[in-house]
Amino acid sequence: MGNTRYYNDVFIPGGTPTVTYNPRRGRNLEDRVQQTKKNICKLMIITGPTKTGKTVLVEKVFGREKPVWIEGGSICDNEEYFWENVIAQLQIASEFEEHQSQDMDFEITAEGQLKIPFIQTGVGVSGSVSRSHMRGQTLRSSVSNKTAAIRFLSENRIPLIVDDFHYIDRNVQTAIVRALKAPVMHGLPVVFIAIPNRKFDVLKVEREMTGRLEIFEIPSWSLDELAMIADTGFQELNVHIPDTLKMSLAQEALSSPHLMQEFCKAICEEQQIVKPAKERSSVDESIDLPNLFQKIARNTGRPLFEKLARGPRQRSDRIKRRLKDGTVTDIYGAVMAAFVQMKPGMDSVNYDRFRGYLRDVLDSDLPQKNEITRVLDKLTEICYNTGASTPVIDWDSEEDILTITDSFFAFYLRWKGLTY
Repeated sequence: MGNTRYYNDVFIPGGTPTVTYNPRRGRNLEDRVQQTKKNICKLMIITGPTKTGKTVLVEKVFGREKPVWIEGGSICDNEEYFWENVIAQLQIASEFEEHQSQDMDFEITAEGQLKIPFIQTGVGVSGSVSRSHMRGQTLRSSVSNKTAAIRFLSENRIPLIVDDFHYIDRNVQTAIVRALKAPVMHGLPVVFIAIPNRKFDVLKVEREMTGRLEIFEIPSWSLDELAMIADTGFQELNVHIPDTLKMSLAQEALSSPHLMQEFCKAICEEQQIVKPAKERSSVDESIDLPNLFQKIARNTGRPLFEKLARGPRQRSDRIKRRLKDGTVTDIYGAVMAAFVQMKPGMDSVNYDRFRGYLRDVLDSDLPQKNEITRVLDKLTEICYNTGASTPVIDWDSEEDILTITDSFFAFYLRWKGLTY
């Protein structure tokens, strides 16, 4: 009984799967990541949309015990906090005490008569007595956390993995990359995990890293690879899932194993599949998938969507804008309605294309470009300040590119129109 796996041990959205881990054999993903251990003298960037298995893959190759893992979302704009994290995980100190001592030996020589009580005559003695005296001092020295961390990592070849590197402030990124440049060239294994539209951040902050990067983009999950999660998991629970149903789930999963895990877990809860039954059963193929998807959308995306639609704290009355569905809102609400209009996958769109979506939802004149881009800047800033490890949208003002970075948020946008 102790080995019984319950449904939430089998389907683990957001965690590290065991039963349902899919190594995607034939793509050699683990072998590619293994190269970092082989003294390639390059910094490896592992990139792919959020919730597509980047971190799980790196964990499978490196484990959690030996490497130092740093979460980019916990660093933000503080470089010192980055190195403090490294020092803490290594359990080393950056201050040292050194005790120095010197032995002072000397000898006393004496010769003469020794008077001993109760003996009437003196006893002649001669000889010497040696004594030792210790004189010492304590020297205290310290190095920066950065120096101590890099020295220890390099001497012991301990891998350094930075998850969500894109989340770190650009100036702090620069400092980290410059500090690691020489150690990487001498064989220190370093892995940065980042979303695709930020995979070249390292080059943007340090041009000298050109030719010193190994960029590995995780390929999108195929429908068959996603379906394998359902196959493996339900088999563990002694339940058959029909092919048509599992493929329907895979098609809605937006190439995200995380979403696929969520779907399968929700089906277990819906149909009260708790643990393996003695007799094999089957998932009811008539399950109301739209209703299931709507529930998941509500639970995963609605709070953040509403936060973004409100925009930053309002300093003055915003211009009212009417949408084609009759809703009256402001520019933030209009921009979010354009997101819904996109019905996105894990998309990157240029400014002109997004402006077209905005035109499709507005029943009034389009705002000027500077107004729209200002709102996109603010929305991205709000996303970075929500405390999530990855912003759900990312606006690159230099390239005029807007990216939906989070599969759960994209899923919410696709289903919002049917949900509310």
